[in-house]
Amino acid sequence: MSTQYDADLIVIGSGVMGGLIASRLAKAGKSVIILEAGPRVRRADIVETFRNAPVKLSLANMKLQGAGSPFPNPPHIPSTYGDYLRQTGPVSYPTKYLRVVGGTTWHFGSALWRMIPNDFKLKSLYGRGRDWPIGYDELEPYYCQAESELGVSGVDGQDESGHGGEASPPRSEPFPMKPLNEPYFMKRVAEMLKPGGYNPVIEPHGRASRPYGNRPVCAGNNNCNPVCPIGAKYDGSMHIDVAERAGAKLLDNAVAYRIEAGADGKITRVHYKKPDGSSHALTARHFVLAAYAIEGPKLLLMSTSEKYPNGIANSSDQVGRNLMGHTGISMNIMMNEDVWPGQGPTELLVYLNYRDGAFRKDIPSYKTKFRNTVTTQQIASELLAKGVMGAKLDEEIRKRSARSLNVAVDFETEAQPQNRIVPSKTHTDAIGIPVPEIYYSVNDYWNAGRDFAVKDLERMAKLMEADVLKMDTKHQDRQHIMGTTLMGDDPKDSVVDRDCRTHDHPNFFIAGTGVMPSASCMNPTLTGAALSLRIADTLLKEI
Repeated sequence: MSTQYDADLIVIGSGVMGGLIASRLAKAGKSVIILEAGPRVRRADIVETFRNAPVKLSLANMKLQGAGSPFPNPPHIPSTYGDYLRQTGPVSYPTKYLRVVGGTTWHFGSALWRMIPNDFKLKSLYGRGRDWPIGYDELEPYYCQAESELGVSGVDGQDESGHGGEASPPRSEPFPMKPLNEPYFMKRVAEMLKPGGYNPVIEPHGRASRPYGNRPVCAGNNNCNPVCPIGAKYDGSMHIDVAERAGAKLLDNAVAYRIEAGADGKITRVHYKKPDGSSHALTARHFVLAAYAIEGPKLLLMSTSEKYPNGIANSSDQVGRNLMGHTGISMNIMMNEDVWPGQGPTELLVYLNYRDGAFRKDIPSYKTKFRNTVTTQQIASELLAKGVMGAKLDEEIRKRSARSLNVAVDFETEAQPQNRIVPSKTHTDAIGIPVPEIYYSVNDYWNAGRDFAVKDLERMAKLMEADVLKMDTKHQDRQHIMGTTLMGDDPKDSVVDRDCRTHDHPNFFIAGTGVMPSASCMNPTLTGAALSLRIADTLLKEI
């Protein structure tokens, strides 16, 4: 490394995407600096905070959002569980991401799905959304690498297209780990739904089914969110540990607020603030923005100058636009027999009958998932509020805990330019950095999917002879942030090229789910990880 630079590579963000890239480059002997806005956290501290909390926060229970999070909430990185995200659109986008070393994977459910080949050709096949500039075959080897790096458990040979046929999508390597055992409730539900043509799919996920690296076998604690108490579930801090052992330097509590470019278009330095408000800057040969799909575009839009009045990487005016999510609905049902959910991981049983097909011209693809959770505290609170006491209270808690199920639907959404994130002009955080302002909406395509899926859910409930307690169609957020820095071949309508290199700056890459031109209906983490490993390969050729 030349002494005129602080590092060969600066990675902004220490989540799974940044950690994968930093660890690959550091292990290859490159000098790497990682900037993270938030602090380091210790698993033991998070578990203890969660254990002692009067309200046990769960992403599966939207009513408890805002009741608190076991993760830090210092003034310089306000928690997304509060009012940090400013909502301006007709549909709220109350996503919850973490600004700590290791990122949001600390509290994710760990679903790690591949996209299928047709997901990359949404516009060409169905006249909806956008096509990708690359196809499944080009990304498939990196899916294999990502599954190995993250330690994915899955069922080899199952049809993840949802049609109950041959293995799909195509794979060149088996899953790194076999699946965990299926809880009784999943087997019973699958038995009930099979006559209706519903084909059960077991979700690939990042929980260890055998000792994997430093991770023990999943013990079925059933609080994957907000934290796996034993570290059986993957999180991004694991790759940060690898990167640091290989020589990378991590700066925590370093909030990037400006990226600077030279006259030749190359990025020259990144400016960051510490919690005391002091400003610092670092230089490098190459830069990777891996700050997720809200903080990332916010930083780009804040980085204005005389040459770049609209911000860095934004000659197309697409930075921050095309925000997508898996905006969904859900159904609460009461079974007529005990099925005992809550054993093992929080999610495993999925139905994908409407993942792909000609119907995507008219309604979005969607995933239907049975949540393996038991909200015992909420059940007890509701009963107490109704005056139920004594033996009857005990009887009802036992009954409802054994029979209550939540069935959720995640819809694919289209990239729409009006859905966007911008830095607020009126609100800042404690160190003077604008907070994110979000405009989000759904279109008639989503509405048509909602109407169709409601009938589908009702049919499922009938097959299970279950009572529908509630059908919630109020635009539930699924915490899957996509879009805002789209990939494309045309610099006029995209932010990065097929290699995730920004069109405007040759030494600047963007990693993560923000570059995805289409969302599919599946959790995007594995796709973001595969793209990040692809970036690492490109960087290794150039540095």
